[in-house]
Amino acid sequence: MKKETRFHYAWVILVVASLVLGVYVPIVNSLSNSWQLAVTQDLGFSRTAFSFTGTITQAVGIFLGPVVSYFLTKYNFKRIWTCAAILFALAIFGYSIAQNKYQFYIFAFIVGAAYITTAQIPMMMLINNWFQEKKGLATSIAVSGISAGGALLSPVINGLIGQFGWRMSYRVYAVIILALAIVFGFFLIYLRPEDKGLKPYGYTTEKALVLDPDKDSNRSLGVGLSIGASISCSFFIFLLLGSVMNGLANGATLQFPPALQEAAGFQTAGTVVSIYLLVGVFGKLLLGRIADKYGIYHALLVGAGSLALSFVCMLFVGQSWGPWLVAFVFGLGLALGSVLPPLITSSIYNREIYGEAYGFVQSGTQVGAAFGPLFVSYIFDATGSYHWAWLINIAFALLTGFLWFLAHEQAKKHGRQGSQTVGE
Repeated sequence: MKKETRFHYAWVILVVASLVLGVYVPIVNSLSNSWQLAVTQDLGFSRTAFSFTGTITQAVGIFLGPVVSYFLTKYNFKRIWTCAAILFALAIFGYSIAQNKYQFYIFAFIVGAAYITTAQIPMMMLINNWFQEKKGLATSIAVSGISAGGALLSPVINGLIGQFGWRMSYRVYAVIILALAIVFGFFLIYLRPEDKGLKPYGYTTEKALVLDPDKDSNRSLGVGLSIGASISCSFFIFLLLGSVMNGLANGATLQFPPALQEAAGFQTAGTVVSIYLLVGVFGKLLLGRIADKYGIYHALLVGAGSLALSFVCMLFVGQSWGPWLVAFVFGLGLALGSVLPPLITSSIYNREIYGEAYGFVQSGTQVGAAFGPLFVSYIFDATGSYHWAWLINIAFALLTGFLWFLAHEQAKKHGRQGSQTVGE
């Protein structure tokens, strides 16, 4: 068996993916409301109206995910990504010159289209293409960039808003996005190792390494069915249903902060949130390591189990020890939503089909994430308690792991058999 021992360009790709996710994702997710107070006070529209920009951004991603993944796979990835990243920067700059909520909505649509074309889908395509070994570790490192980027950029953005105003802070963020777009898009990003005359990290030409789907669940089944052919297959239906369950459960966790505030007070809640975000970085790395070393089934068990336990802990959040238990357990459970979707997809599909398949998985997750918080809020408004919401989401979390397990099991009949090697 012959393996490459010198430095591999895949690690450059991993740094690129981590930085892109660490900068491009927070402006749409965790940091999106950092500007809310300053913008609404200055322009005179409601906070609900401002929050609607986020709804538009997410909705665009739901519908464009499969389309974008198809174009990124079939056409010039480098050119499409670079153009979309530059458009992303221009749209964020557009926020800084907006004069009313309707202009924000227009730019939000552009941001949504650019975001889905530059962030999770293309970055996970890069990781999947460039890493044959240590794919779980690489995926977890890349998505950990989201938490790290949000944590580092949050005080910077709030400082800029306070010191120079919200318009200037948007412009600074746009410049950061543009700088990464130019450097990465023109000089560093390559969709496939073959584009640089290389093989994926961990590639081997040894034909003794043959996949046995029943014993080697940490390697891809190599399913080569097109998406059109997959749609009628049970494994694809289970894959998408699991993605929706994943979105529902992870969307529901967005209601953890207000529930913690109500049960334990603002100061304790703030500390607990900080702790579980920090533990979340470790949890993502741990889950990636489990996937690499023990296989996708163990990763599903740990990921879905820890997220389900997070909702169990929320049932006891009124106890003095409850919030601190949530801080640790949910820190581990955070990994399910971001690490496992690309890993379960890559454990089923080969490199050629992965990009398109992951676009559908991402859209399914976003559909669930759009309704998860609303579902929890509705139950609270109807009953005056989160109790039933947490119980139902325990089931959603467990269903995520079970449905993805069924997807992998059912996909075995469509996977490559003994005639193909790991490197192919």
